[in-house]
Amino acid sequence: MPALYWERLLSYHSTQTIQKKLERCYKNLSEENSSGLSYDNCYRFIYFLKHGENFFLQANQSPQAIQPILLFYGISQLLKACLLIKDPNYPSTSSVLAHGASSRKRKKQQYQFLKDEIKVQRNGLFSHVAKELFQIQDHLEAEKYSMELLLNQIAEMNDVLLFHQAKKNYVKVETTGQRQIILTDTTAQYFHMSAERLSEFLGKNHHLEREKDATNNQIILRTKYSNHTFHCSPFLFHIEDNAFYLPNKRESFLSLPELLVHYLLLYNLSMISRYETEWWYELLLGTSNDDYPIILRYMEIAKRKIPYFILKFLEEHL
Repeated sequence: MPALYWERLLSYHSTQTIQKKLERCYKNLSEENSSGLSYDNCYRFIYFLKHGENFFLQANQSPQAIQPILLFYGISQLLKACLLIKDPNYPSTSSVLAHGASSRKRKKQQYQFLKDEIKVQRNGLFSHVAKELFQIQDHLEAEKYSMELLLNQIAEMNDVLLFHQAKKNYVKVETTGQRQIILTDTTAQYFHMSAERLSEFLGKNHHLEREKDATNNQIILRTKYSNHTFHCSPFLFHIEDNAFYLPNKRESFLSLPELLVHYLLLYNLSMISRYETEWWYELLLGTSNDDYPIILRYMEIAKRKIPYFILKFLEEHL
């Protein structure tokens, strides 16, 4: 499946086509020198895409010990390509060049990956992507996320988390033929609400448009993206089931797009791989606790899902 996404992304490796598409985007942004900017950026765009792809392809052929590093630099390059669509002057300042996240100092004894936290920094690639690609700019600074909460935003983790934690983390939701979310009382009862009340809660906190279908006694929720799978939080898209889910606990509802979830997870795993070598190799060679299958399963999902999301973003905007 990942090979298919990289194959489809080959269409974006043509300067002849990409320059025209970027120029149209820049005109829509009211950029004065849209032609010159598109000429300069079409090469950079393709190089970022290709560099990101090479990191991902190399990760598939590399030992598990260094895969997080390759995947993190891969997603960083792919996001930079996407940024050029929304921010033709990227990077306009050095402040956007940092990673934009920090991991806490790890305790050597009884460290648990799922309980580890990551903190969002004011400046850097993470916050710049959040602002330019997703129009999120007012509530991420200094926000902390646990690895468990972030992993719970990835629907494909359901099987492995259910096996090891013996608890169900997601509720499947119905959709229309246009992949818009249908809220029913059956779904809402998991949260001890009516469908009407749950839709109000989600609409207010996650900026979703809602429409009541009186005929079928259900509520339709819409996102602002035509590619609903790209950014549908707090709903989660399961790429293998081709279905949408909702975390079954309200405290697990995040407005964080899944691409940014992957960025944070891979940042932390890459830092562990680089600087917590003893713990990392004890995990990989000892396979003594649940962190081992959970982390390895996550990395396999990331290899498939990140190129899928990048493709969806490019299809939406170019």
